[in-house]
Amino acid sequence: MIQFLRSLQIISESELEKLKDITKNKILQKNDYLIQEGNICNEIVLIKTGILRSFYRNSEGNEITKCIAFENELACAYSSFITQQPTFENIQAICNTEVIVLNRKDLYNLYENSQEWQKLGRLLTELEYIQLENRTVSFQKQTAQERYDTLINNHSKYLKYIPLKYLSSYLGITSRHLSRLRKTN
Repeated sequence: MIQFLRSLQIISESELEKLKDITKNKILQKNDYLIQEGNICNEIVLIKTGILRSFYRNSEGNEITKCIAFENELACAYSSFITQQPTFENIQAICNTEVIVLNRKDLYNLYENSQEWQKLGRLLTELEYIQLENRTVSFQKQTAQERYDTLINNHSKYLKYIPLKYLSSYLGITSRHLSRLRKTN
C-alpha cells in the first residue's frame, strides 16, 4: 500500500510510515468474500495479487457484476464505507487474492491529524467518481466490442481467471455475445 500511495506523490515519507503499524495483509481464497450484502464496510483494501469482483443481485436474484478490481487497485464497498450503512454489494475473490487492509477508523484518524491525508482522501474520492462516470459513459457511448477491447488492452493477463458469466455481466452482455466477441479477437 505504501508503494501505491507513494506513487500518488501526496503523502510524505513520515506520514507513510504510519501505515506500517495500522495495515495488515489478508489472504482471500477463491470465492471468499471481502464483504457481503447487508454488512457495513469498515475496510478499504489494496489488491497485492489477485482479482476481486463486486456484484449485487437484481430483483430476479441474478448476479450483476458492478466492478472487477485487479492488482494495485483499491477495493471497497465505498458507499457503505462512507455512510456506515449496510452495503447492497458483495465483494468476492475471483482467484486466490492477497490484499493489504486499512481499517476505516485508522484512516479517519489519519484524516483528522494530517492535511496530507485529507488531500489524499479527496483525491481518492475524485478518482472513484471519475471511474464511476467513465463506466456509466462507456455503457452509453461505447459498443460491447469497444468495452471488451478496453478490458483486453488494460488487463489481458487477468482475463483467463475471470469466468465468462462474470465477464459478460460486467460488460453488460450475454455469455453468447461475449463468445462472439472473443472469436473476433
